[in-house]
Amino acid sequence: MIQHSGITKPALQPDDVAMLTAVLREWCREKSYSMAGPEAQHVARELVSWFECGIREKRRLSGLVRHVHLDLENPPIAADAPL
Repeated sequence: MIQHSGITKPALQPDDVAMLTAVLREWCREKSYSMAGPEAQHVARELVSWFECGIREKRRLSGLVRHVHLDLENPPIAADAPL
């Protein structure tokens, strides 16, 4: 038997979906991933989860997704970094 906690999540509004899609699209572009690929699907679920937990600002979500999904094998190198 499944018990319901009585907590309901509010439906995402069109503006919310557009903002989350923009964050995901930018992340996919930076990583050269397809929006339909498994990586994007995973990140999309994370974005929605964070949004539902109260992180609702585009800047914060973008920073969080970049931080959580750092590419440690191929970190970006600044053009003026010493060799």
